Amino acid sequence: TYMQLNKLSLALATSLLLTTSIHAQEAAGANAATGSAIGGVSTTVVVAAVAGVAVLAAVNSGSSGAAAVTSANQDASSAATTAAVASTQSAAANTEQTKALDAVASLVTGDAALTTQLATLRTAAATAAASATAAAAAASDLTAASAVSLVGVVNSGRTICAAALTCTKAELAALSYNAANTAKIAAENAIAVNKLLAEFKVALVAKGKTVPASFDTALAAAVTNAAAAQTAANSSITSYTATLSKLGITGTTINASTGTTFSVTGTSGTRS
Repeated sequence: TYMQLNKLSLALATSLLLTTSIHAQEAAGANAATGSAIGGVSTTVVVAAVAGVAVLAAVNSGSSGAAAVTSANQDASSAATTAAVASTQSAAANTEQTKALDAVASLVTGDAALTTQLATLRTAAATAAASATAAAAAASDLTAASAVSLVGVVNSGRTICAAALTCTKAELAALSYNAANTAKIAAENAIAVNKLLAEFKVALVAKGKTVPASFDTALAAAVTNAAAAQTAANSSITSYTATLSKLGITGTTINASTGTTFSVTGTSGTRS
């Protein structure tokens, strides 16, 4: 009967939680520092136990609510995956941008204007690289939060959800926003630095400088990587919007990247 099913489910849930407690004691006694831990319990154990309890709760309360959350988690996971791709591609573009700058660094000697422009470009490239790092961290946080319906709160030393073992809908939505938005910023910054590099080449040629082929090669690679980062960032934004819809939450709208919104500064302007 339904009542018997409830009792059985409660017994199984209790068993799962008790197993978690036992593993916690074992971890504390054997090697509490091993792996990623939450209060002495390994992340794997916590996830398995809590996920199991979540499934049993769905059996007792009906599957529609659980299905909605699971679907939202899948969209959030997609947002995290594409945000991670965007951060990786942005970082790759940043690496190539540095190569391009290094290739022409000797050409600015004795020219104050070119020296200043090179310094500005290096600052812009550093800002872009920092945004790629931030995007990677945000993607990692969302990956952790979307792994199961109920997750631990700490990822790489960062507290990502307030409760001991759960993330609320609002927290998952906020983490999804952060992942998608930082991915967009990283991609936009990479694109902006590429534009600045192209302008710098024009300035060098105007001063009679011979720009080496290595500069063009690095810039071409940076442009390719930045384009891939933009595509991935826009995909992350789409998944973020889907996550909000599944959660039934109204969040901050993120417009698709067009390559015109960035945080680096230079002769091309500032973020609009």
